[in-house]
Amino acid sequence: MKKGFTMIELLVVMGIIGLLAVFLVPKLMGAKDQAKSAAVKSVMHSVQLAVEAYELENQVYPLEKSIALESLCKNYLLVGGYIASIPQNPFTGKEYKDADLAGKIIYKYDDSTGKYTLSGYNRTGLKKVLELSNM
Repeated sequence: MKKGFTMIELLVVMGIIGLLAVFLVPKLMGAKDQAKSAAVKSVMHSVQLAVEAYELENQVYPLEKSIALESLCKNYLLVGGYIASIPQNPFTGKEYKDADLAGKIIYKYDDSTGKYTLSGYNRTGLKKVLELSNM
């Protein structure tokens, strides 16, 4: 008598693996997005420290009404050495670009109140994951 698995046993095992995949893959993808959103928050904290260092030396925050992270770094933070390089976007794996939708970070300054906000977004670029400000 030959030893081995019957066709039914193999089909049952494949069915179980298929069901596990159906339920686990979406959960794993969600966890991956959450980790990348957490990385966006970390980048935002680093940028906030650079903005505060800029203000300490210049007695004024960057005066842009609304600017994406790449331009903020190039025009203000890299020039004075407040940040070493343009941070890497966790969603693209490359330096932030102004056109990035996934994980975008926007700096806004309100000159009437002297308040700035840094807003970071998720993979779709539609939902804020964090907002930081000086007040």
